[in-house]
Amino acid sequence: MEDLIFLPTRNIRVVADFNLRALAYIIDLLFFFFMIIMPFSSIYYELSGINAEEISIEDSINNPKIFTILAVGYFACMIIFAFYLISFEYLLNGSIGKKMLNLSVVSKSKELSLKQVIVRNLTKSVLFNLLAFDCFLMLFDQQKRRVSDFLANTLVVSNRKIIKKFGVVNEL
Repeated sequence: MEDLIFLPTRNIRVVADFNLRALAYIIDLLFFFFMIIMPFSSIYYELSGINAEEISIEDSINNPKIFTILAVGYFACMIIFAFYLISFEYLLNGSIGKKMLNLSVVSKSKELSLKQVIVRNLTKSVLFNLLAFDCFLMLFDQQKRRVSDFLANTLVVSNRKIIKKFGVVNEL
């Protein structure tokens, strides 16, 4: 029987690059869409008395009742998505997308606070229209931080394990 050899490892954190962060966000959006929006949208439309299959773009703009119902639904989705991002990042230091890609959010000064998590997630949820501007800074910042990461004093890191170097021992 072969003996198992356990190599010593140590954890390191490196700044997460833009591609990993974008992929984590896409995973979060897909998770939210399929687990929250899809199951509950039919219930929402049923309770509001709208047949979603018969709504045209013109109806959603010209009919104040339909416009209001759709706007309330959109705003509710943004608030629920913000709650999802904030709760997961505060409790687990990362959303489902970040955890799947082994990323986490850390504070640059102290332990991650609820205020920091709220500030850094506003542009990804409630202020979604500002996300492109928020991400623009990442192209020039060495630590790949968004504007909201600067404001919150946070950083997204990639958690990696490396094998420690050790000398080779030959047995005679």
